[in-house]
Amino acid sequence: MSDAKHGSAGLDGKTLVFTVTPGRSGTGLLATLLGRSAGIDAAHEPSPRINFVFRSFQACPDTAAGWLQTEKLPAIQQRSGGPIYVETSHLVCKCLIETLLTTGLDLKFIFLSRPIREVATSLYQINAIPERTSAGRLVLLGPSDRGVLRISSWDELSDYQLCYWYVREIERRQVYYKAVFDERGIAYRSITMNELTDWKSFSRLCYFLTDDDQRPLNRSEFDAVVARDQNPRAGIRPSADWNVVPPDIRDQESTVDELLWDQAGALTPA
Repeated sequence: MSDAKHGSAGLDGKTLVFTVTPGRSGTGLLATLLGRSAGIDAAHEPSPRINFVFRSFQACPDTAAGWLQTEKLPAIQQRSGGPIYVETSHLVCKCLIETLLTTGLDLKFIFLSRPIREVATSLYQINAIPERTSAGRLVLLGPSDRGVLRISSWDELSDYQLCYWYVREIERRQVYYKAVFDERGIAYRSITMNELTDWKSFSRLCYFLTDDDQRPLNRSEFDAVVARDQNPRAGIRPSADWNVVPPDIRDQESTVDELLWDQAGALTPA
């Protein structure tokens, strides 16, 4: 794999923080809270956006290093003057982590999670279906992609089952990357979407990012942000029953888990 170390010039001394998360898990909320309550330079899906190159990186992983070197890292350097930069896009864990590890930069990661069924249902309701819809193809891994959990006859799965499969794949990646980061001595912190809205949990995350447990945080800004929905995007399925989950949802999930068992081991309950 090519490396992007040359493109890291000018970012020495800065900590770059990224997420390992499925999306629909509070990534926008996380960026907003870090910016408004902690004064940390944080962005959700800033330009240059990864979704426009995600498919190219899937097809040819070696192209990621050039993009990181010539576009992404210079953009981070230009926009971020502080010691910490956080980008919460869920796409990093699908195509960029290995390349980031070649940069020699100071990296930290946030493992942001939400119950599997909640994420799968949210994707289903916004019609982001892996392999099957344009929204799903644009930003989600699918069963035909490289380096993912293989599942037989995936084209016969329901829309919900494809969403559920996708979240299982990201769950697998979270386990995998924790082991990688442990081996490399890269710092990371796990937090759930619900914990993001808990002041103490959020404060601990900020102290992890800044290495400063005396950093002043703005509680009133925190309360104002968590009081409203950051990214609802509900109700855009083309049918009138967009908000109705499949009645046999548990059976559909069990079918996927059975098909994945040999690869994924003992999967956690949905």
